[in-house]
Amino acid sequence: MNNWSNPLKLVRGFHIVELTTGTFLQGNPLKGSEVKYNVKTAKIIEADAFFPQVMYKTKDPDFTIRIYSPFVPHNLKDSSLPVIIFNFKGNGVIAISFPNITGSRRWGRVNFKVKGKVNGVLMKNLRALQSDPAYGEIFLGCEGCKTHVGHSLWVPAIKEGMTEDISVFNKLNENLEKYYIKPFAREEISGIVWKEIKGEEYFYLTWYFNGRPHNYPYGHYYENWFKSAVDVAEYVNENKPGIELDEDRDWLNEAFRNSLYVITNSWLTKDGRFAIYEDPQISLLMNTIGGMTWDGASFALLEFFPELVKKMDEYFTIYINEGEVPHDLGEESIEDPIYGASYPYSWNDLGSTWILMIFRDYKFTNDLDFLKRNYPYMKKVIDWLIRKDEDGDGIPDSKGGFDNSYDGTYMYGASSYVGSLFLCSLKAFITASKILGYDTSEYEKILDKAKETMNSLWNGRYFIAWKSGELKKESCMNSQILGEFWCDILGLGNVIDEEKVISALKSIYELNGKASKFCLVNSVNPDGSIDESTDQMKSCWPRISFAIASHMILKGMVNEGLEIARKEWDTISSRYPWNQPSKINAFNGDHFGLPYYIGSLSVYLVKYALKVRQFHP
Repeated sequence: MNNWSNPLKLVRGFHIVELTTGTFLQGNPLKGSEVKYNVKTAKIIEADAFFPQVMYKTKDPDFTIRIYSPFVPHNLKDSSLPVIIFNFKGNGVIAISFPNITGSRRWGRVNFKVKGKVNGVLMKNLRALQSDPAYGEIFLGCEGCKTHVGHSLWVPAIKEGMTEDISVFNKLNENLEKYYIKPFAREEISGIVWKEIKGEEYFYLTWYFNGRPHNYPYGHYYENWFKSAVDVAEYVNENKPGIELDEDRDWLNEAFRNSLYVITNSWLTKDGRFAIYEDPQISLLMNTIGGMTWDGASFALLEFFPELVKKMDEYFTIYINEGEVPHDLGEESIEDPIYGASYPYSWNDLGSTWILMIFRDYKFTNDLDFLKRNYPYMKKVIDWLIRKDEDGDGIPDSKGGFDNSYDGTYMYGASSYVGSLFLCSLKAFITASKILGYDTSEYEKILDKAKETMNSLWNGRYFIAWKSGELKKESCMNSQILGEFWCDILGLGNVIDEEKVISALKSIYELNGKASKFCLVNSVNPDGSIDESTDQMKSCWPRISFAIASHMILKGMVNEGLEIARKEWDTISSRYPWNQPSKINAFNGDHFGLPYYIGSLSVYLVKYALKVRQFHP
């Protein structure tokens, strides 16, 4: 609706019924009722989820039901349609019901019969105000179907409690033109449509929520194209937009397709601004960057909707504060960014990440004007990062205080994670400068100094986590050369020596990869035991794991990279495939941290790396 952080948790009154036999094509049609009783259901229901669709096959009666929403790369209009399509194959009479949930309160809800290019039930609320998040309308219908507008679905049970009235499917009445909840009544109402199917038919559930509540005053992108829910249904019925994605069912494409769920936790405004919740329940921050969050998700979206990604990456320039890049675009807002989620500490990995995102967008689209527009901001950001180097070692100083994306872990002095990202972002900036004809001599001196400091973290096997004077943390972090991954995928070449890159990746594989049977651990001690210094160090971040796995693949360690990625996905898919957490417990594989995490789509990087290597798993 218009309240993007609170998806519906209970939907009473949604049913699919084969009328000639009175059979519900659902496993538990009364799961929302207080009082339950036996109803006739299909003997077998097989479900196959492959985002953005679910395919059901039922036996006795026999139907194939494909339920989906369109996804068409390079077609933002069709990919953002407010519609769920029900495609039935079989023979019989199918009825679908759906509740009128317009308006945050039930009073004022009314159902109208619609007859036209698409018949159906239009559900509205005549008393809802535009400031109501649930202001809008819903339409349920199909071409030539019959309609029942007057179903009062929530009724007292025979003895006590409330239950759903599903007896209505035995007494459908297509003569009513309108049905509304009378003043002071406590009704819940739904609309029902039905049609005889001989082979194949399509039904549509569409919606059009054009309210302007205080927490979402922007309007929806679909408002540019349509005026009502019926408009949407007629468009979909005429054009039949589908799903134009890779249909391979190997584990990696299933991982990628089913990780696309994260884009459902997003905003797409009427003026074309797009943002994904870091998570939609706890942090509520939009387009968080750093540590392969939005920066991880946007790799996949850049392939499908490049202009959308470029627009939002460039949108950050509005909020760059004297060179400091914000952590996000705001808490349930795209206009009130937070500068470092652990204020007052400024984060020293966000600027590097943003520069790499901008250079990536240029590199993948060859949009020179885009690079020109953003170059002055890139310079401001790189200069701000250079000023963060107070000890003159060429790398922005870590000062503890949770001053990077590992915001529950202290790092001091020169950090391999921060340093690696900075080195690659500086190289990207130098490359951009040369493309645009600017002098780079001073920046190249800083790059040379930063390389020396990065190499001073080398222990012969890998780059240690950090050092500050005599203090050092000698653990092996899986993100120690994350910047090298960026440089590799952007074709910038190595910043540090190739043999050290390979050795570090092998150490990550042997130490971090073998420390847990569930996932790639963020940090391990030199002896391979899990670093338990903080929750973040002893956990796994899937978005980082998939990035590291793709880096291994790009560097020729294809089997190792696939092993790391497959292990991570096996843990996710067997436990919480559509609720990938920010962290996985390395000891037992449990869900840990923020839910429905924005970085879920980083598994795309593994798929992309294999494509670059021309390797098929």
